[in-house]
Amino acid sequence: MWNQALPILLGFVLTTIVGGLFASILQQRSWHYQNEQRLREDDINRASNVCRSLSALVDKRSYRMQRLLWATLAHANGQLARDVLDARLQEYDQVLLEWNDERNARLAIVGAYFGRDVRDFLDRVVYEASKDAGEHLESLYRASVDRQNSSLDPASVAETRTKLDDLNNLAYQLSFTMMVRIREGRVGRRAPAVLDETAARDDQNDAARKLDVVGAPWLGTLPQDAPR
Repeated sequence: MWNQALPILLGFVLTTIVGGLFASILQQRSWHYQNEQRLREDDINRASNVCRSLSALVDKRSYRMQRLLWATLAHANGQLARDVLDARLQEYDQVLLEWNDERNARLAIVGAYFGRDVRDFLDRVVYEASKDAGEHLESLYRASVDRQNSSLDPASVAETRTKLDDLNNLAYQLSFTMMVRIREGRVGRRAPAVLDETAARDDQNDAARKLDVVGAPWLGTLPQDAPR
């Protein structure tokens, strides 16, 4: 009888152990999958918030600059009072403070959720183009309020308009790239070339070689998946 019971007992023990082990493995895999999905959703939600806030800020600065340009041209033509022009300048100054506040923190969070190339595009292309356009715009403003100038230099006006148009295009490129990566889930831990805690800042020339170069005469680097 013992010889007959032993195979049954061993089969029961092995089935119990193997079955329990298999169930444990399935449970762990299910937990890892659920946890991965939760982390992915968290990354997408946080990246979406970053995209919205950054896009709104870039658009806000671009529009305030455009309003100041319109006011500057109108004032130079005698169609707008000085106090209205100064009000437009004050609005522009307010967004400049917001633009420069937490700049490094903004770059860090963009790099963490969208990758090194988008961070560098924001830092070395969008920020620099904004600064360049701002300098031209402020030069026009000073010429407009100078009593000795009866009219503005047409070439300077045209160049400033071109730089503001370029900035609008860059703002679109930046927002579109971030939205595409959110749609495809390539954000956070899945972002291309995501920054780690010890990542050092690359030299600008080295970073430019790593990125896909586009024919933008002012700086010329866009993220690889930016719309052409």
